Amino acid sequence: MDGLPGKKKILGYFAILFFLTLITLFFALEFRYLKRIMDENEANIQQIVQGEVNSYLEELQFQTESAAGHIIKQQALSSPDILTNIAQQDPRITAIYLLDGRGNVLKSTGGKKDLVLHQAALRNVREAYPYIYGIHDNEQVDELGVAVPLTGYEGPLTFMVVTYDINDYKNKIILNYNTDKFKVALIDSGGHPAVWPFAQESFERFVSDRKSFKAQNAQYAVSRIDLENTNLQAYFFSKYNYFDAYRIITIMLLLFALYFLIYQFILELLNINNINAYFENIDFNIFNNLKEGIIIANKFNKIVYTNHVVHEIFHEKEIVFKKTELKDLIGPLDDPDTRVTLKKANQLLEIISSPIFKNGKLLGSLVVIGFSHEKEKLCGNALGKIVEMLPDGVVFVDKDNKIVTFNMMARYYLGNIQTEKNIDEVNAELATLIENNIGSSSPSRAALSYGGILCELIPVYDTSGFYSGMVLFLKDRAGSE
Repeated sequence: MDGLPGKKKILGYFAILFFLTLITLFFALEFRYLKRIMDENEANIQQIVQGEVNSYLEELQFQTESAAGHIIKQQALSSPDILTNIAQQDPRITAIYLLDGRGNVLKSTGGKKDLVLHQAALRNVREAYPYIYGIHDNEQVDELGVAVPLTGYEGPLTFMVVTYDINDYKNKIILNYNTDKFKVALIDSGGHPAVWPFAQESFERFVSDRKSFKAQNAQYAVSRIDLENTNLQAYFFSKYNYFDAYRIITIMLLLFALYFLIYQFILELLNINNINAYFENIDFNIFNNLKEGIIIANKFNKIVYTNHVVHEIFHEKEIVFKKTELKDLIGPLDDPDTRVTLKKANQLLEIISSPIFKNGKLLGSLVVIGFSHEKEKLCGNALGKIVEMLPDGVVFVDKDNKIVTFNMMARYYLGNIQTEKNIDEVNAELATLIENNIGSSSPSRAALSYGGILCELIPVYDTSGFYSGMVLFLKDRAGSE
């Protein structure tokens, strides 16, 4: 997309934003739809299990009410074998008890008197409602007691309790509904399990009001249903599939990508990352003709332009426009308007940074990088000291015949001499000698017509071969012979 200019680039970002928005919405709706299907499937399974358990309990209740009808019809207290006959009709029946209004056992199969009666059962039958409760032994429910009222019985009997063995049904529940992802448990109100799908020792860690439970190295979500007219609750364990976590992560990644593109779109729309936003009507190729390195960074300190000198200086680093930060090249700057010296290998770099303002707003910064001239200055100072100590007079005249520097002996020989003064004003004969030796490739020597002064002229040329000035050595003629 970086190759697309101006409006095409903005339109490209807009198109990507549009399609990414559609994709994000699609994923959000799709995840929501899948989540609803999963929840509905789980709810359907729970309804099926609840329906089957209720059907089994209603069957026990119907069997018990039928037996109660026989007892009322045949006056059970005067029929010694009626309870035995009823018990033989269903192999699940373990005992039958006939009780008065206070819950005292008046008659039972086999003469059993040790009935464990649930208080809720007594309360319900007094109100003429049947009630089913768990009978536990060794902390596990192996039997269910079904209490029904004996409405219409003429005598002291008020209700009856029939106990049923439920081991076969417990095995059926475990075989049918305990899978790797879904499990069912039946627990009474006293915290005794009738059906427990995990290892028995794990039941000690189970807390009925918790929403999650860990067993067999897996985490399960827990939901509960109270079974009507019983002291039993059905617990459903659904194995965590981390679908919600995957959904959140995916949507967050899509939203992150969407926000990033919106951010880039705004930057392009406001020309923050566009180099033309910094300078108008400028051909940036002119920076490649400079000996100094040029860096332009936006207000977020991301590099948006460099000339070829910068790439040569930092050849070991990869520079990616709009991604590489300024500090990655030259280190952190405390102030955008500053001047620092950076040591790189055997070179010293002078770095000048200046902020860029446009219409009163900070756009970024302009950084100029050049090689330090500290060594040259140091050498110049050293040579200056040497020149001062020479017994000869030394004068350097630039190409415009202006005196640049001289030593004390030159003042002795020439008298009134000053920097920036034209050599013609100091000595016209020297000016003529300089003019005659411009273009010479070797030093020349001439004697001045007065004062017995011998002058040696050495022309100076720059790296391109152009004349830069003339060095004059002045000495006493008598001393040189």
